[in-house]
Amino acid sequence: MAKIVTSPASDASSVPFPRVDVDAVFALYRANLAAAREVQDVLVEAAEAVAKARYGWVEQTLAALKGHKGPVTPEALLAGVKDATERAFAVAKQAAEIGTGAQKRVADLFAARATANVEAGKAALAA
Repeated sequence: MAKIVTSPASDASSVPFPRVDVDAVFALYRANLAAAREVQDVLVEAAEAVAKARYGWVEQTLAALKGHKGPVTPEALLAGVKDATERAFAVAKQAAEIGTGAQKRVADLFAARATANVEAGKAALAA
């Protein structure tokens, strides 16, 4: 059986505990969850947009390959490679722009939540 030892100097009634607005703390928690959900939505939308762009490129490339009939001339082969390369770079650029936009939006959300958390924390402890 454990024995609890208390120090004569540790009078619990003399320790002032800060008052905390529990409703404000839970409101802050709900706001953080909502922001996390918004971040998730932004990232999923960005991933979906990138996937659609890449899928469109694959469809275009396959259609170009299927649409070609007859003998392949060096000029036609070079034009096909050039066209496919240009489309690939365009899709890569589009994906980079989508990713950069999503990262900026997520960073803005985190910054806004950090500021709101500090202010709400101050308000909750000041109550």
